[in-house]
Amino acid sequence: MPHIIVEYSQNMGPDLDLPQILTDLHEALAAQGVDKARIKTRAIPLLHSVVGLQEANEGHMAHVTLLLLEGRDVPMKQGFGKALHEVVVAAVREDFPACAVTLEVRDMVKDTYIL
Repeated sequence: MPHIIVEYSQNMGPDLDLPQILTDLHEALAAQGVDKARIKTRAIPLLHSVVGLQEANEGHMAHVTLLLLEGRDVPMKQGFGKALHEVVVAAVREDFPACAVTLEVRDMVKDTYIL
């Protein structure tokens, strides 16, 4: 049951097509061989953020967390992460060229993940 969670600075919101970005992320992970029916993708706006040297709420950031059930090897997780990172970079670079786009892949423990 993979989860894709996008956290983004709210000051980008009006200029982002979030439904399209989420759809593109969902499709990108499915294209990597993950069962599309099991993927959950969502976005969370961050009301307040400080990015790098910018003043509070002036900088732009997007951070993607990919949660996967444990058991996949590092190269596979890196491939998933790279595909998702590319989607977000492509979506924000034109309007927000200095946006800090980051991604982390985390394992969920099977014994404590409840369906």
